[in-house]
Amino acid sequence: MTTMGERRRAALFDLDDTLTDHAAAFAAWAGEFAASEGVPLSWLMRAETLHAGARHAFFADLKDAFKLRRSVASLHADYRLRSAELVPYRPEVCAALQQLADDGWAMGVVTNGSPDAQRLKLDVARLTPYFGSVVISGEYGVRKPDPALFHVALDDLQAHDTSMAVMVGDSLTADVAGGQLAGLQTVWISHGRTRRLEDPVPTRTALEVVSAANGLPTLVSPRGAGALPQPVAAP
Repeated sequence: MTTMGERRRAALFDLDDTLTDHAAAFAAWAGEFAASEGVPLSWLMRAETLHAGARHAFFADLKDAFKLRRSVASLHADYRLRSAELVPYRPEVCAALQQLADDGWAMGVVTNGSPDAQRLKLDVARLTPYFGSVVISGEYGVRKPDPALFHVALDDLQAHDTSMAVMVGDSLTADVAGGQLAGLQTVWISHGRTRRLEDPVPTRTALEVVSAANGLPTLVSPRGAGALPQPVAAP
């Protein structure tokens, strides 16, 4: 016999660059750091593009280029918490999540990162109340795309039928590949990027998280029939 929990529609979301605007938070942090440390803002922005989120390398280069006295670990730790405090509130994201909640969706966050910073981002962006599960890699010793993290979230939500669950995220390697390994449908937040031929193929592609969230009811049937047929967006 199928229980209500087993047939519950569930949406799992990535945090950074999916629910939150990492670029805006980084730019705000960079402006503060440039003013306080005398480091050119243009250098920080170029280095961010060059390192593409590889934080240890970013701060190692920063320390070396400007002969900063603080350790790389200290610079990184301060950035992690301060940038979390600078994550902007996005009312349109909250509105989309509220609509899903009103429609009976169970929702969770599955994110790589440190627990203190990731939970702070959720609070600052006013996202915490929407999620019945928050699974952070730093609390489990494994990172996405490990499917175990997705299953923890689904267990928390009592959503045991993976055909009724969707993972939404901006990383093809962490979110789409990880969601697929866990048996979920996936929505890739492309931010206008093009998927390479060798990349995992998502169930659907959306430009940003609001349109992705608004489209979820057409991806999973509310009557428990599983996914509705949908064309996969062109790479």
